[in-house]
Amino acid sequence: MSAKSSPIIWIVVLAIVGAGALIAISWISSRPAKPPAQETTTAPAPPPEPAQTPPTLIENIPEQPTKGVADAPVTIVEFAEFYCPFCARHLWQTFPKIDEEYIRPGLVKYVFYNLIVHGEVAQLAAQAGECAHAQGHFWEYHDRLFYVIFEEGKGRLSAEDLESLARELGLDEEAFASCLNSDWAKAEIEKDRQILRELLAKVPESERPSSIGTPLFFINGRPLVGAWPYEKFKAMIDAELAKQGK
Repeated sequence: MSAKSSPIIWIVVLAIVGAGALIAISWISSRPAKPPAQETTTAPAPPPEPAQTPPTLIENIPEQPTKGVADAPVTIVEFAEFYCPFCARHLWQTFPKIDEEYIRPGLVKYVFYNLIVHGEVAQLAAQAGECAHAQGHFWEYHDRLFYVIFEEGKGRLSAEDLESLARELGLDEEAFASCLNSDWAKAEIEKDRQILRELLAKVPESERPSSIGTPLFFINGRPLVGAWPYEKFKAMIDAELAKQGK
């Protein structure tokens, strides 16, 4: 029997083709649309939580780097910067005499704060000092840093240089590197600025310095700006001791 003489066969064929087309259209419409051409990237990782406490290996370190007994009758507060040549002069020429005559005998408590005047390079060095303090090694790092900058003439120290000094002094390298650019270290420098504002606010206007620079000292609250000879410190310390009958 020919297809021409069998219209029933054509009806069946057309029905099958139509059903297949409907199935194909349904399948195509159910597929997700292809995205337009674009550059792709992985989603950025969430920012780390700010460090609230320093990476430290010891407990019970003082809030600020301090020398001397806690109840000494005279407190000297120093605001200094590692790139300040006058701070280096004070460290090498004047501080040793203050240490020998007053700090070791228990008459003076000496406290260090940061005051940044030379920008980012000094800020980073100050953060390094805070990280050394977090491991209980501030004064060793402080002395070595001044020596490297001014005696060895290293100039601007990078983060790698500061980490190398920490390694040289036996600090925990991983903890130091993690601390160096942490929010915690930066916040400690800002705390020092706030302390300076508070101390200046307590100084009578007649005694308030007309300009602020480094080094800056407060001897029982009385300000002294600059790297003065030992005799100047001695006179002020002795005056404060005399007030207390010491």
